Formats: sequence, structure tokens, C-alpha cells
Amino acid sequence: MIEKTANSKLNSETSLRAALCHAPVTIFALPKAFVGDANQIQKNAFRSWSQLSPAVDVLLFGDEDGIAEFAAEHEIAHVAQIERNENGTPLVGSAFSMAHAVSTSPILVYCNSDVILDRSFTDAMEALANQDQFEHWLAIGQRLDVPIDRELDFENDSQRQWLRRRCDSHGTKSSHVCKEYFAFPRNMFQAVPPFAVGRGNWDNWMVASVKPDGAPVIDLSRQVKAVHQTHDYTHMKASRMKCYVSGEEARENERLAGGRNLISGSTCTHRLGPDGIQKIGLLRAGLDFLGDVPRFAKLMTQLLLSR
Repeated sequence: MIEKTANSKLNSETSLRAALCHAPVTIFALPKAFVGDANQIQKNAFRSWSQLSPAVDVLLFGDEDGIAEFAAEHEIAHVAQIERNENGTPLVGSAFSMAHAVSTSPILVYCNSDVILDRSFTDAMEALANQDQFEHWLAIGQRLDVPIDRELDFENDSQRQWLRRRCDSHGTKSSHVCKEYFAFPRNMFQAVPPFAVGRGNWDNWMVASVKPDGAPVIDLSRQVKAVHQTHDYTHMKASRMKCYVSGEEARENERLAGGRNLISGSTCTHRLGPDGIQKIGLLRAGLDFLGDVPRFAKLMTQLLLSR
């Protein structure tokens, strides 16, 4: 059973802490409460988004502790209402639906709340906006896992330089199955199943669902630095294995997705490079798959140890 909110009454039931500026790109997210490690991590992520150039609209959903206050302080748009399942977990489909309703941007991006983005991301969005090969597309990219031990001021050049050095010295590429953001034109994903956020299988559905219609899945990994701030999982009420694979909500996500879609939901058909969007050949796809095996094995070992 799903607790409903009326998306049609956004003007009266929605709290927008700042007006959207109708930028070409809107990045939206479902943050956790601003407590513990998530406080610093989310502040870093959202500050990096709000200071991107060219400017993007940032849109936060949910009423967990600290979201409204942070959004008001930083003049970030905020929608407090969100549909939840019977366990109280926010639903991804609700955020996608309201992002379409609230934003006017030609490109929408769902991004996890622990990811720092830089100018490489907006450069990639500009390249996608200017391409004329495809009307429908989905863009994803590999993340870089980096331990960050401080709040960052992205207007401070010395701190930006510190982050670059930190990425070079401590950054580790994650497996391709770990998807942190989804960029797409607003004519896509207007209706998304009621997946529970923070649980497994819905992200694979995002990728697998566009392939039968021939829409390209574009890999931005070579162009975009997506810095995932490493963290523990003490905020979870269950183990990582239960959250992502074996738990009730993960299994419900799997049912809604029509399966785990592990391979079809983690592989790209095209790649963005300096010369534009190119199709990934079978040989290149095979080499990429083999190169990812050690990272995937490491991830699975971590999940198994968390049971």
C-alpha cells in the first residue's frame, strides 16, 4: 500500500524554498536526514551542484531533518511532499513525476545525494543537449569512490585543488553496476514504477527499460568526474545485502522491475567522447566487461560480508 500525495496540488501543498531559474538542466535528489556523516556528505554534494557553471537548477525532495533548512539557506528549490511506501521509504517514481511537473528544463538528472559534480558534468550536458542523433537517450557514468573528511567550499580555489589531489591520491573506480546519476531528456521517464529509494534493482531497470525501444545508453565515464564520497552504512536499518538484494523492499523493487536486469541494466550502448557520441563495438564492450570483473567481485564480497 502506498501513501499518496496529490501531485496536481503542487502549488498549495509543495514548499519551494527558492524559485527555479529554468536552467537547461535540473538535478534532483531524495536526500537522507542531515545527521551524522550524511550531514557533511550531502552539504558537499549539493553545494557542488549549486555552484556548477553554467548554472543548473537543483531540486530536493522530502521532509527529513535538515532538508528544508539547508534548502532555504542555500536558495535551493525544495519539495517537502513525497509519496512513501508502507515502510515510510520515499518512492523514486514520485520524485520523477514531481520533477517533471516542477521543472521546465529540457534535461533532467536524478543524482544520489553523496556525489560531488564539477564542470565536466555541465560540459557533458551541453554536449548531449547539442547532439542531434537521438531524440530519446539515457546517460550514466562510472563513479570515483573518494574518502572526504571535511566540508568543502567550492568557491575556494585551494579547496578545489585539495579535492583534485584527493581524487588523484585516494580515488578508486567503482564497478559499473554502481550507478549514481541518470541524465535524460524530459520526454522520458515521465512515469516510473513506485520503487523504494536506496534499495536495489530500480537503477538497473532505468537502463534496461530504454533498450527495447532502441534508445541509446550513453556512457559519460570518460568525460565526467562523479566523486562519490565514501561512507559507512550505519544509517541503514538492515544490512547492505538486505537493502540491495534480499530484503523485502529490494525484492519488491525486483518484482516491479521485472527482474534484476544486472547485465542489461549496467551496460552502455554508446559513449560520449571528445568527438561526440559513438557506438560501443562488441570488442570494446567485451573488454570493458572483463575489466570490471574485479571491481564487481569486490562489491559482491562486501555485500556478502554485510549479511
